[in-house]
Amino acid sequence: MKGKRGEYRKPMRLSVPGVYGYTLGLSFLCWVVGYIFSVGYPVSSGINPTPLWQSLCQILPGKEITYLTGLLLMTGGALLIQRTNYMLMLIREKTFLPFVVYILLVSTNPDFFPLKSTSVGIFCLILSLYGLFRSYHNPLSQGSIYKIALLIGTGSLLWIHLLWFMPLIWYGMYSFKSLNFRTFLASLLGLLTIYWFLFAWCLWIQDFSFITVPFTTLANFRLLLITGEEVYEWLGLLLVAMLTVIASVQILTHEYEEGLRTRQYLWFLIVFTIVSFLLFFVYEQISEEFLLIACLPSSILLSHFFAVRRKRIVFWTYHVFVIVLSILFLMRLWNILFSTAI
Repeated sequence: MKGKRGEYRKPMRLSVPGVYGYTLGLSFLCWVVGYIFSVGYPVSSGINPTPLWQSLCQILPGKEITYLTGLLLMTGGALLIQRTNYMLMLIREKTFLPFVVYILLVSTNPDFFPLKSTSVGIFCLILSLYGLFRSYHNPLSQGSIYKIALLIGTGSLLWIHLLWFMPLIWYGMYSFKSLNFRTFLASLLGLLTIYWFLFAWCLWIQDFSFITVPFTTLANFRLLLITGEEVYEWLGLLLVAMLTVIASVQILTHEYEEGLRTRQYLWFLIVFTIVSFLLFFVYEQISEEFLLIACLPSSILLSHFFAVRRKRIVFWTYHVFVIVLSILFLMRLWNILFSTAI
């Protein structure tokens, strides 16, 4: 009886190859199904896109190359997140869950298929996040901050709303004790460098729409209205949001289990998630773009929760989470195909 009781109470780990394998397998299956039914193809430039993204949409190759590009960009972003977690030790356990969970979140939402303007911008954001974390307690990190602002500015040429995350970078600099006059000036110079070259190009071709159109879009606010027409979409969003809140509460209530630096990193990721969701509700016309951005911090927070908490209920919650997201993807896909057929 003692042996059975001890076996029953044995911690259950999710950071094992079998869990990685079946999660990635379901995620890849979602991509295959999306490819078969041409979800999101041909790629639309969206509402009031930047001229650069609109031009890229017009020259995109065939369906196969477009889907492969989207898949590679998603995988590359997941690898950058995993690398950031490994180098900065955001999760004290050895795990590949950040890589796996990010791919799961992106793959089970047909709104992200196959390619978005944010797909490239999120690369810039992940690299900026890594550079910001590396500037921890370094008041002489002007070079790193300049590169961060340069990345944000570059990504904004494809998706202008990426500029909204620059104030978040300044908040992170303040939290990590690296904000001063020189680093703040370096961040401004990084942005101005990109837009100075853009202004020179517009002056050369005598067409300033590359500047005026994106910034007009940036100021085009419209609150998201919640309706019952897309119930499956809201169920998936609510599930991810609920688990992210649970993961955040777990971090805040067990903060002394982590080192000071890790606590500050995780707190910044919680703020990052909140900002992303707030912008999701502010920009109704491009809400899915901010939802894709939210997958970045949310994947790390969820991975921290699933890797550190080894209770049986957490173990089975993860499996239910994966299966429910996969089923909701199929149900949303069915609704999309049915509405198109009608």
